[in-house]
Amino acid sequence: MPTSLSYAISHAIADISYIFYKSAAANVKQNLRLVFPDIPSSEISYLTKKLFRNYGKYLVDYGRFMSLDKNTVIKKIVTFDGKENLNSVLEMGKGLILLTAHLGNWELGGIFFGSCGIKTNVVTIQDKNADIDNTRRLYREKHNVGTITIGNSPFSTFEMVNALTNGETIAMLIDRYNSGDGITADFFGKPVKFPKGPFILSKLTGAPIVVAFVVKEGKGYRGIVSNPMIVRSEKEERETLRAVVKILENYIIMYPDQWYNFTPI
Repeated sequence: MPTSLSYAISHAIADISYIFYKSAAANVKQNLRLVFPDIPSSEISYLTKKLFRNYGKYLVDYGRFMSLDKNTVIKKIVTFDGKENLNSVLEMGKGLILLTAHLGNWELGGIFFGSCGIKTNVVTIQDKNADIDNTRRLYREKHNVGTITIGNSPFSTFEMVNALTNGETIAMLIDRYNSGDGITADFFGKPVKFPKGPFILSKLTGAPIVVAFVVKEGKGYRGIVSNPMIVRSEKEERETLRAVVKILENYIIMYPDQWYNFTPI
């Protein structure tokens, strides 16, 4: 099926979902209201509907990329900001802690950063639906991206430490965290808990932290990598988290209709 037709069908499904999936729409509006407290409700509704449509495109691309080889998928990223940041991290040889949000196409990001010469492992929580978990795992395995599942194994921390010690990347989504030990920081003016693990891992292993995204722009995608940060003390855990949150906020403001967080923060 031509991509344009797939997108058109996904738009129709997204519009229906926007109307009938009221709880998700309400949650997105609530989140966007934190981002833009002063804009009219009509504009929040417009952004929400556009977000639903963009998420439909994301799912179409997710399905299409399953049948493409890695090099073809990587060519979808036509712009790359911060390549020098990634190069400096690779030169350190300490592994990499890559933090991101439900912004843009994070699965494509795993493939892309894995193509830069460093093994990538996605840290994830086990989904309630086993079929979804299997689909994601197969998608990643096809493109040589590993999966570290947390929450159901006491050994997941050791897996992450071993990966970093071996010079690999661990990638985490951190804008939807509601369990375990965390650090609280202001996120769009609201106290929100974030995972503590990435910052402890950086302190333990010396691995640098970067914030990275792959967002859709036009017919292609844009890769973004922030300056690397290393946590050396407990005090720096909070300082680094605040810096990470600021980066998250800046790019969510830039791409609010690609922030696919359907639960309230």
